[in-house]
Amino acid sequence: MRNAMNKQIIKVRSTVWVTRLFITGLIGSALIIGTGAAWAGGGGHGHKHDPQSKLERLTKKLDLTQEQQGKILPILQDKHQKMEALHNQMKDVRQNAMSQVEAQLTPEQQEKFRKAKEERKAKMKEYKEKHRKGNGHKKDKHGKDDHHD
Repeated sequence: MRNAMNKQIIKVRSTVWVTRLFITGLIGSALIIGTGAAWAGGGGHGHKHDPQSKLERLTKKLDLTQEQQGKILPILQDKHQKMEALHNQMKDVRQNAMSQVEAQLTPEQQEKFRKAKEERKAKMKEYKEKHRKGNGHKKDKHGKDDHHD
């Protein structure tokens, strides 16, 4: 009897732990997305973030000379490449962590986990469609949204 009760307590504790980890992951993802949008400039509303567009904006705001533009463009291109690499690395870390979390779940929990993931994906798609229409966003040569400056 006591052994069964201990197993039940452990199961509840592990479920609570997984739930907390999942919520922490969601909050962390939201913070990363929000921070990325803030760093991109303008919260992602109608600004192009490729190095050439960023250079054009800086040139207009600061009256950059041709010489300055020639020196600044490689800096912006390097930054853009590094930001893209970091973005991909964060995506891999997030996916790996969620795979590890899912592996710890019961089949019923895994089904709930997958459904929640699909719901988040659908909401994100809806949000992007709502907020990106006519805002000058474009896809880069890899078919990804060009959202880094």
